[in-house]
Amino acid sequence: MLRKCLCRVYFSSPLRHLATESSDFHKEVSKFNTLSGEWWKNPKDPLLLMNSLRIPLLKELESALPDSEVQRTVLDVGCGGGYLSEEIAKQAKFAVTGIDPSPEMIRIAERHAERHRDGLAPDSSLSYRTCTISDVEDTHDIVVASEVIEHVPNVEDFIVECVGRVKPDGGIMFTTINRTLMSWTLAIMMAENVMGLVPPGTHQYAKFVRPVEISGVLREHGFHILSETGLSYNPLSRKWDYTSDMSVNYAITAFR
Repeated sequence: MLRKCLCRVYFSSPLRHLATESSDFHKEVSKFNTLSGEWWKNPKDPLLLMNSLRIPLLKELESALPDSEVQRTVLDVGCGGGYLSEEIAKQAKFAVTGIDPSPEMIRIAERHAERHRDGLAPDSSLSYRTCTISDVEDTHDIVVASEVIEHVPNVEDFIVECVGRVKPDGGIMFTTINRTLMSWTLAIMMAENVMGLVPPGTHQYAKFVRPVEISGVLREHGFHILSETGLSYNPLSRKWDYTSDMSVNYAITAFR
C-alpha cells in the first residue's frame, strides 16, 4: 500500500519532472560526449561557419552597452568544442569563459585553443570550465547561449539562469531553432536524415523554441530587445546569411 502511495506521489508531483529533466540532461551530455571527436575536423562545419553571423551580432550587442572602451567579460554557455568561444577571443577586448557540462567537449576546446593561442587577440583571454550555468557564481558583461537552448530540459529555467549571470548593464544573446513545420522539415528531415549536415538524433522537434518564448522571459526580467533576426544556411554555397524569415534558425540579442 505504501509503495502504491509513493508511486502516486511521484507520478503526480514535481519529483517526476525533476527526475525526467535530470535523465534528459544526462542523455544530452552523453550524446555530445560521443560526438566530441568530430569538432574542428571539418572547416566547413555549418556550426563553425555560423560564426560569420554570430560575431557581428555579438559586436553589435557589445556596442550597445555603456563604456565601450573597456574589456568585456563574455560567458559562452554550452560552448561545446569552442567554435564560438575561440572566435570571440580573436576579437579585441574580450575575456571569454566557455562552459559546458561535457568534459570531453572541454578537453577538445582547451586542446585546440592551446594549439592556436597565437591567433587570439593580445588584449583578450580565453578559459574553459566543465560545469553548467547553475554552477557559475559571477556575472558577466555578455552571456551567450548559441545553439544550446534546444538541448536543455527546461527552457524557461535555463533562460532565467542565463539572465542571472548578466551584469546590471550587460547584454545577452541566444541563437537557436524555431518550432515550426519548416524547422522540422529543414533542421531534422533534411539536415539530419537526408544531407547529413549534422548527426541523426542531434535535435528533437519538441525541444525547439519559439522566439516569443525567449523574448517574453527576457522582457519580464527587464531586458530590451536589440535585434531579432533569422539565420539562413545555404548548403550549396556553404554560407550563412541574415534573413527576415525566423521560421528555422534565428538569433535574439537584448540588453538591460
